Amino acid sequence: MMFSRNLNVALKKRLTCALVFCGLSLSGCTSTESIGSFWLGEDGEITHHEEPVPVPSRSGLQYTPDSRDREYQQHVAVEPGYKDPLHNGYSPSQTHKRLNDYASQLAMELMENTTRLTQQDMVGVASFVRLNQSLNNSTVLGNQLSEYLIAELQDFGLAIVDFKLAGGITVTPVGDFVLTRDGAALAKQVEMDHVVTGTIIEDDRGVRVNARIVSLKNKQVVASANVYIPAFIVMDLNKMARAVSP
Repeated sequence: MMFSRNLNVALKKRLTCALVFCGLSLSGCTSTESIGSFWLGEDGEITHHEEPVPVPSRSGLQYTPDSRDREYQQHVAVEPGYKDPLHNGYSPSQTHKRLNDYASQLAMELMENTTRLTQQDMVGVASFVRLNQSLNNSTVLGNQLSEYLIAELQDFGLAIVDFKLAGGITVTPVGDFVLTRDGAALAKQVEMDHVVTGTIIEDDRGVRVNARIVSLKNKQVVASANVYIPAFIVMDLNKMARAVSP
């Protein structure tokens, strides 16, 4: 009889403790849900309130922010979604690619796709132009890309011809010059079998460059390739060009 009474008392105590623990657990869950400022919604995306929800005073709990709260504050500080570089001025603080890297990629693809081109063929590199009705409007990107391609294609063993070479050296007080864009001052005769040329197509997010190597004899395209250059690369080129322009 005494054993049965003790057992009942022990069971009552355990039941009381279990109810108290369960109440604390539920209260803790409610507080945690109130405290949390963001959760995963049904679609798996993060949803958050405009402001953190305070801890109810009746819970008797005190909330101390931890690393997850600091991570959340960093999360809400940056608005999600794509920011168009040309309209929002976006540019990465650090990037490991420059225009010469895209020129190297373009040269590699040209040489991989080439047909009927030997190391004895003389190749000139022209400026890349906008794809419009005139096909004679170049840009800072178009001119610099052609300059980079001279070195990149020569690394593959091509015989590159510089047709901007003047007939002689012009000596002036500020320097000695041999390159020119004056047609009358250019060398009268330049041997050339192929020419590298191409078009640039601009959109809101960058520039599509279409390059090709064309035979001057029969106008046959012996190699072609294309590359997409992000807008922030082009914007940096334009900024530098304005900075050094007289």
